[in-house]
Amino acid sequence: MANTDKLPVWGIMILTYRFFWAERRQFWLLAVPAIIVVSMLSALAEWSVARAAAERIDIVIDRTSIEALPVSAMFLTVIAAVASIWAYVSYSIAWHRSYLYPAENVTIGSCYNWGGRQWRFLGTLIKITILFAGATTLIFFGLVLFSGTGVRGISGFGFSSFGPMVMFAMLFAFALICAVYARLSVWLPAVALDQTLSLGQVWALTRGNGWRLLAIIVLVTIPIGIILIPITVVMNFAAGTAPDYGPLTSGLVQNLMVQFLSYIYIALGISALSVCYARLDENNSG
Repeated sequence: MANTDKLPVWGIMILTYRFFWAERRQFWLLAVPAIIVVSMLSALAEWSVARAAAERIDIVIDRTSIEALPVSAMFLTVIAAVASIWAYVSYSIAWHRSYLYPAENVTIGSCYNWGGRQWRFLGTLIKITILFAGATTLIFFGLVLFSGTGVRGISGFGFSSFGPMVMFAMLFAFALICAVYARLSVWLPAVALDQTLSLGQVWALTRGNGWRLLAIIVLVTIPIGIILIPITVVMNFAAGTAPDYGPLTSGLVQNLMVQFLSYIYIALGISALSVCYARLDENNSG
């Protein structure tokens, strides 16, 4: 049965922030281990790659070949990437369950203990990514066909002749893709609760709420995103211009700051999805 009730955008935003504030101690308890471990491994990997690149840089063509990197640098990079995925998946499940299943006592050990639930969540993330990529390809392929219709004989390329109309179509296509992703993301809290939903069931559950889901996720995460993006850009620039590619300590501090803000961003997004899923599931059951 398709859900036809509309999500209250502002009400869910308020509930999301209230939940995050009420559970701020739980946020620290669960997020700090991931922040520290991922930051340390990322800083070590970046430092190792930077040192190796500095020693093997080709002065003539001013580039570094990936083959020139030592095995240790590549190994640390892979380990850091795996740790980031492990931490993100584990933390996401725990934070979803903190809202949707409050009776459960989530500890650091239970949060980061990898098992079948984590594999299913990761598999769902991969499915969403594939579906999102497919939707993006179809929408932009249609946009290219639309923008080039009847124009190639005049200018050789459609975008120059349509002007504002094509720009509007591009913005609408981008928003449509994001709305598709927002609807698919509701799959994740269901998987965190060990519930099995098909793509059709997820699509039916979110029918009529795609734009509202997108608005909720964007509006909830905008404040921390405004802080996170410039800080990340400034830190990356500082790391790239520091003497000798920056000391290991500097890289660790930068990663700690970015990871801390990133996990607040993640927690707010997950909280919003959890609230939306609970409301949609309740409406659908009723």
